[in-house]
Amino acid sequence: MSEDDQGEDGSLFDDPEFVSDVQELVDDQAPRLFAVVKETRDPEDAQIAAWGMTTKKGVEVFPVHGGTHMSLQSAENALIFFREGGRAVPHLVWVGGPDGE
Repeated sequence: MSEDDQGEDGSLFDDPEFVSDVQELVDDQAPRLFAVVKETRDPEDAQIAAWGMTTKKGVEVFPVHGGTHMSLQSAENALIFFREGGRAVPHLVWVGGPDGE
């Protein structure tokens, strides 16, 4: 990029309109975050088994206690990998609530 493309101060980020456009791009493409939470009969025993994030290309899941990082097609597919023969039931919990707020 030439100096002419960067503006007099040398950075496009000095232009409020550019910053606004970039912020909109980032907000639009930001991943949604979720946890896989294992439900047991005792509410005090609920635990986060994994963290995940969705992008326009898919889902990435990272187990909390080690294990294999997973690339999946949907967040719901992560639940398959955290079932334990009926002892604990995995659920998706979205950061910020169901609407991400």
